[in-house]
Amino acid sequence: MDNKKYIDIDEQKKIQLEMLKEIRDICDEAGLMYFLGGGTLLGAVRHKGYIPWDDDIDLMMPREDYNKLLKIFNEKCNGKSKLLYYGNLKEYYYPYAKVVNTETRLVELDCRNLDEMGVFIDIFPIDFLPEDDKKIKKIFNKFKFLYRIIATYQLKNLESVTTNKFKLILKKITLPILETFKVHTRLLKKIDNVISKYKNTSKVACVTGKYLEKEIMPSSYISSYVLLDFEDDKYKSPVGYDEYLTKHYGNYMQLPPKEKQISEHNSVVYWR
Repeated sequence: MDNKKYIDIDEQKKIQLEMLKEIRDICDEAGLMYFLGGGTLLGAVRHKGYIPWDDDIDLMMPREDYNKLLKIFNEKCNGKSKLLYYGNLKEYYYPYAKVVNTETRLVELDCRNLDEMGVFIDIFPIDFLPEDDKKIKKIFNKFKFLYRIIATYQLKNLESVTTNKFKLILKKITLPILETFKVHTRLLKKIDNVISKYKNTSKVACVTGKYLEKEIMPSSYISSYVLLDFEDDKYKSPVGYDEYLTKHYGNYMQLPPKEKQISEHNSVVYWR
């Protein structure tokens, strides 16, 4: 019999908002810059909170500040939260950090289970890019190549990656190697080394973000911040948020068609 106490979307959002305030306060106290990003930034501008059919929060941080947060968060937090990344959890397979609520358990139905996963907030590093477009292309191509290998370890269903029979056989052969030697951790370190080599250039990007090359933007967009409403509080957002959102979503103030107003996540959440 299933005795789990499941957590609905509204309760998940309450938990996320508590974590968001905690992350904000820790960053502010330590002098670290953070920004609302992705759909969270879109929600702040268009809805002054969550996109109605969305259920997550995305933050982005300049690499230097991101690396500092990795070191201090678990010492500064209230104990109900924990920052996870490949450096403190060997099973971790995402190329960015997550802050999770430790009193909850979240199971991604499409992915390998992580026992420590709970209701989460994603935190993406923002990295400087070279001025040369060809070099930028190489960085993204290396990231995509390395992350495709990690996805073999991450996904429960390899058929969701490809239907090519040869590739499926190859992936099934390599999967035991990835599992035995924890190759994904080395690849995640390699990704960080590849994407964080440059400093103080005119272009930046969340290379590990879902929009890939669309993430590229002038560094002036994150040179300062504005405070935007998100639900019951205000949070830092890139000064170039209008240009950022236009590049990501086009006419971002226009709602998408009804059939696209759905959550992209496939998970169940319950109290531990």
